[in-house]
Amino acid sequence: MNIEAQLDLKANYEKLFGQYYGPFCLYAHRFINDEDVCKDIVSDVFAMLWDKKDDFILRSETVLAYIKMCVHNSCLNYLKHIDYERDYEEHFLKSTPIYNEKSDSVYSLDEMYEMLYETLEKLPSNYRSVFMKSFFEGKSRTEISQELDISIKSVNRYKQRAIELLKKELNDNLAIVSFLTILYIH
Repeated sequence: MNIEAQLDLKANYEKLFGQYYGPFCLYAHRFINDEDVCKDIVSDVFAMLWDKKDDFILRSETVLAYIKMCVHNSCLNYLKHIDYERDYEEHFLKSTPIYNEKSDSVYSLDEMYEMLYETLEKLPSNYRSVFMKSFFEGKSRTEISQELDISIKSVNRYKQRAIELLKKELNDNLAIVSFLTILYIH
């Protein structure tokens, strides 16, 4: 792109921004009742438009519809994120911290292994055997795959699923979940 075309593009962009920044902020305000957030969203849309100026060509007859769609989607994404944060906060406030329930709960290594084995017994046999061969016997995925006559992908899937189920089952016991995490890392 030659210098004249770049200057022309920049001038057109500045004109577009100057004319429509305010109206798009008002449009965003239909969805979000926070003026600063609306300004940020519209600014982000215009910045994205400028950053991607070389990737696509906007036509004068479609540019406003495109910006409107981007502002609309950004507002909806913002609202979805706010809902997610609110749901997380509600869940966090409803759940009683473990240290409030069991302040004197200190487990020995043997007790943690015992709780883990009890929970392992509840798992499907294929998950349990892959988990035990991997973490307690120290076997590689290839060895487990050959020994159980399953694919390496199945070994990975069983191992991951076993850990997910154990964490879910032991969710009230932070010490065991931490212990599992340490096992998984090593």
